[in-house]
Amino acid sequence: MRNLIQFLKKFRDFLIFFILQVFVLTLFFNSKNYHRSKMTNTSSNLIGWFVEKKHNINKHFSLSEANEKLLEDNAKLRAQLPESFYQLQGDIYYVNDTLRKEQFQYIPATVVNSSSTKRNNYFTLNKGTAQGVEIGMGVIADDGVIGIVADVSNHYAIVMTVLTEKSSTNVKLLKNNEYWFLSWNGLDNRFAQINDVKRDIPIEIGDHVVTRGGGTQFPEGIAVGTIDEIIPNDGEQTIGLNIKLDVNYNAVYHVYVVKNMMKDEQLNLERRFTGDE
Repeated sequence: MRNLIQFLKKFRDFLIFFILQVFVLTLFFNSKNYHRSKMTNTSSNLIGWFVEKKHNINKHFSLSEANEKLLEDNAKLRAQLPESFYQLQGDIYYVNDTLRKEQFQYIPATVVNSSSTKRNNYFTLNKGTAQGVEIGMGVIADDGVIGIVADVSNHYAIVMTVLTEKSSTNVKLLKNNEYWFLSWNGLDNRFAQINDVKRDIPIEIGDHVVTRGGGTQFPEGIAVGTIDEIIPNDGEQTIGLNIKLDVNYNAVYHVYVVKNMMKDEQLNLERRFTGDE
């Protein structure tokens, strides 16, 4: 109590001035409509600014959760596409019946580290064996093919992208199903190459190249790129193709790991036939 009295004595002049100032300002704004409205507008603008900032902060922190939900929804929708099913009978397609069996599922993931300018490039994903990711699974993005899972831990996976020396992706020409292997010469991350193409195949600049399917990594028809250049090989019966890739590997963030539900059945049958068991 004694300290409070000493404080009031010490600052009594300031307190009296402050109280009188508040009193005078209150009378002033209440007596003048213009000033009162300006004061109200200023207060409203200030409050609105704080509300907007709070909303933006909340939106920022909830954005990650929203993106994860969107990825999961996209993966479910992609799994309903016709190319994700194995056809069991004829050319008839029905939804939710016994004529189609689900062959491909999709695990949404985010790229947490990457390279795209080296000779051998990779993506690190934030999903691993705990989420069902395995070595050898294909990886795609909304724009097209990304690569193959090369290594995996409990919660992370390393993807060997198309932009890799050892990469070889089974592709085909969309218009006539001619198929080859796509590789990369290490020069430009916007382009990949197809070699040993027969000269008599009708090919034009702008033709679309997609995944062939038939392997265990990718469904048929996933976008790869378009023919950008036809390269003649003098004195040979084959030509080369420069493929403008659909994916911008410098800007990939969300991807889907492809899970082939029939992989083991296919591989076991092929090993049994070739005697590799």
